[in-house]
Amino acid sequence: MRSRVERTGPAIRAALDPEQRAEFEADFHAAAVETDNTLDLAPLHRVIDRWWPQAVLCANPEIQAGIDKDRRRLAVGDLSVLGGITTYPHAGNTAD
Repeated sequence: MRSRVERTGPAIRAALDPEQRAEFEADFHAAAVETDNTLDLAPLHRVIDRWWPQAVLCANPEIQAGIDKDRRRLAVGDLSVLGGITTYPHAGNTAD
């Protein structure tokens, strides 16, 4: 079962690994200062939007492992990762 990560600062911070956590905290604090100066929450929302996907990957390493496996398969030309091999329908048609 996959771990859920709420789209909140505390939940994202808890899910990140230590190196990423420090960068997230710096981004979050900078956005908080900007929010304090402008009274606009958009900077905080942008930080949450940027970091939430990474937090989900950290909380669920099997997702990243699957992504890495698919990338390796694509790198060696295994297009079945894409759900089927497609070709341009007119590739062999030379009668124009």
